[in-house]
Amino acid sequence: MATPTPMRHAPSQQGRTPSHQGPTPSQIAGATPPISTPFSNPAHAAFSPRGQRGSPQQVKKSPATSTLMSQSGMGALNFDSPSTAAAMGALGIGSSFDIVGGLDTLGVAFATEDDKLKRLDNILKLLNQKKGFVSEAGLERLAQRLGLELLSEENTAADGRKKKTLAIAGSAISVDIVLDNNIVQNVSLAYHGSATSVSSQMEAASQILLADLKLGPNQSPLTKTLDKFAYNFSHIANLDKLSVIPGLDCYEALAGIFTSLERLHHWDISNLRKEPEMASKSDQYLTLAALCTRHGYPVMHARNKVGLALQYWKELRFVPPSDNKISASSESEEKVWSLLLDCAPIETLGLSPVRVSEDWISKDVVKQDQEQQNQALENINLPILDWQEPENISLPSSDENKNPGMDELSMHLSTLPQVTFTVTFDPPVILPQNDCIRLYSYVNATPPNPSPSGDFGQRPLPPPTFDDLFFPVLAGSKQDPSESRTITRLRDVRVFDQQGKSFIRSHHNTLFIYKPIYSQEVTEMAFSHPRQLIEMLPLLRQFAFLSILLNNSFGSETKEGSPKSVKATWAPATTKTVKDELAAFMASSDDEGQDDMNIDVILWVHPSPYLQVVFPVKGSTIDITLRILEGGVVEIVNENIIEQQTATGKGKMLNREDLGKVLERLEDLCKWAEWIRTRLC
Repeated sequence: MATPTPMRHAPSQQGRTPSHQGPTPSQIAGATPPISTPFSNPAHAAFSPRGQRGSPQQVKKSPATSTLMSQSGMGALNFDSPSTAAAMGALGIGSSFDIVGGLDTLGVAFATEDDKLKRLDNILKLLNQKKGFVSEAGLERLAQRLGLELLSEENTAADGRKKKTLAIAGSAISVDIVLDNNIVQNVSLAYHGSATSVSSQMEAASQILLADLKLGPNQSPLTKTLDKFAYNFSHIANLDKLSVIPGLDCYEALAGIFTSLERLHHWDISNLRKEPEMASKSDQYLTLAALCTRHGYPVMHARNKVGLALQYWKELRFVPPSDNKISASSESEEKVWSLLLDCAPIETLGLSPVRVSEDWISKDVVKQDQEQQNQALENINLPILDWQEPENISLPSSDENKNPGMDELSMHLSTLPQVTFTVTFDPPVILPQNDCIRLYSYVNATPPNPSPSGDFGQRPLPPPTFDDLFFPVLAGSKQDPSESRTITRLRDVRVFDQQGKSFIRSHHNTLFIYKPIYSQEVTEMAFSHPRQLIEMLPLLRQFAFLSILLNNSFGSETKEGSPKSVKATWAPATTKTVKDELAAFMASSDDEGQDDMNIDVILWVHPSPYLQVVFPVKGSTIDITLRILEGGVVEIVNENIIEQQTATGKGKMLNREDLGKVLERLEDLCKWAEWIRTRLC
């Protein structure tokens, strides 16, 4: 018979031992900060150097947190590892766990108290990186760090084996994890709110959490970490802590945005079907077309990530999978660019609070005013979307949801949720300063100062350049950010001769950045309306496609090397100016025969991304300048291919539009050069 028993308290909840004035090394588990927002839970606020945060929605009162808060402030704080305690002792940090004071004993000079707190934040980040291993104890510690309640129930199966069920609960969600000898057998996620749009998505989220915890083929329990599960489950726990039930359900708020974006996506698909060239295309092809050329593709709990994502770009977007097996493979291997939507506490003034609605866009999607629609069709070939403005949420004023930082404002404002929508760029997007300012303008915000490396995460001036962020300079290398830069790589490319036989040709690729442009890497920002995300998509696609071209020819999959032409003739010792270097670089391409090929590329990203591609063909040199427009469209600005093709009279005559469309489909400068070469040889 099943016997529910409360989960044993972690050592941090057992009080002090008689032999120690401070905490023992076994007492730290409960003091570990939460994964997503450190010190956001009141159980941990006592340990925070800054005290409790001002966002009340982060706090959920439960027996677990109440027990933690009842413990003596610093007496419950210590490490669960003797080796860690010894290391802290070596740092001069005593049993009272005075990290900041311990840092002073190291002889570290701090200008202000803020410097000490920043250094402490770095220490906490290092301690919080490892989530532990999949086991009953590991899951217990993780639930405690997230500030959720946890109970254990033991069951005896028909064969006599005993299994444990861990029940982790928040205010609106609960998850049951079944373990057999510390090996996870099943995961069930449940939602206790009233939104059917959230309940219908729980099974998909459960399958992702199960995959994060279940052993893979030939995997040992000793190597199964909690990292992936912690990433996904912390997203769920964060929404639970930010919700105020009743009043604000963050799960429902995100589900409402998903419903609206899905309505817009279905409208895109129906319009694509009406286009003559799309009439015979498959559903997957239309989905990819909407993903990359229209308003994106919203997904909930997909690609091994729990939560809402708006996909806007994809590798091989013109090649949809032909069957389910290939589709499953492309799901895990092909790169997708997405916007990950979440919620976060409002910690600065000027951010808009979340709103809950399924009608961010009208049921008709577009405005029905015929005059406005005709004007839109005439001017930009697109109808005007009928975006709506949902009403704000008003929470009942109470001590639980009152924001201390807002006391001076009106009582009406103090009842608004102290939670905002956030978007995370996956992967992060690298933009020149002007484009970065434009991206932030879509959400009515100003970009933060560049934050590269240095003490406490601050990069020394000047700001990083585009090439430095995309191709980081190796430590110890002497590279002046104000000077031109050359990157050389080797890549093996499979090509086909005129008889259809394949062979491998070695490409010697050289990237020349003659004008460094100050840039920023954008990872996340707050937003108030999904319309703002839709407006970003053309700019994001422009630089997503540029990143594909650069990665394929000069990224991590290529090898280090020096092209023969550049090594022999480019940038001689007498070269003094950038103009002279550029002239020497352009004159350095020679035909190296069938077995290898030199491709020289010049990059500049201001005011738009431009690439000048130079490579040899049969004793002559092909020289093409292209620009990547918003939406990832390739425009050929200048070329000498048509002239040479006219002279040789070989193959079907090409035009600039053909060249651009081929590059858009190949997504690869090396393959593009080989394709052009076959048309001229």
